[in-house]
Amino acid sequence: MVDQTLLPAITETIRQNEIGDRSPYVLSFAQLGKSGASFGFMQGDTNVSDLARSTLQQVLEGAGVSVADIDRIEAALDQALPNGNPLDDADTSMINAALSSEEGQALVDQMDHMLMQVVLNGLDSCIGAAGNHNLTLAPITILYIAPWINMSGTPTLLNTWLGGNDIHGVPPPSPPTVDESDIVAYLQAMAYFQAHPRNFTHFQQCVDAGARLLPP
Repeated sequence: MVDQTLLPAITETIRQNEIGDRSPYVLSFAQLGKSGASFGFMQGDTNVSDLARSTLQQVLEGAGVSVADIDRIEAALDQALPNGNPLDDADTSMINAALSSEEGQALVDQMDHMLMQVVLNGLDSCIGAAGNHNLTLAPITILYIAPWINMSGTPTLLNTWLGGNDIHGVPPPSPPTVDESDIVAYLQAMAYFQAHPRNFTHFQQCVDAGARLLPP
């Protein structure tokens, strides 16, 4: 199980990777892959996440938006959006005002909490996979894995690697510890970072920001 003292560092790493210093209570558009509209510091995505879709619907209902307008907005946002925001300025401003309202913030925070639990469950599975092969995950390694799970989903392939198998030519780590050099080699072999190598520099900067909150 994830050491609870690491949660502030995990949270900060994910926050920096997803939104940096921007508000979590506005729509964002990554314009990459299957990404739609996203919000929250965990960046719940309306194209790929049922939770994000239902949260946005609740936010708009709470703001008194008509059923017809909610349906129209959802139809525009619940898809991949490689060209960015499909909404006009009036709709965008209205949604952002709803997200940043007191009720909207509470709903977004609730969504983020649930999405964080998904990440923590994924981390638990990684700790278990590593433990089965007499490996422990260094705290800094956990800070690399957490935002990767938030980006890519269930860590099935990562657990296969932690379980003792080569992945994309990267040999599995050797006991007793999966350290930073191990996880860096693994992540840099992933298709996403192969296609976007500059993003890995940003990724490491976010890990560095989170690492400042690791317990001594």
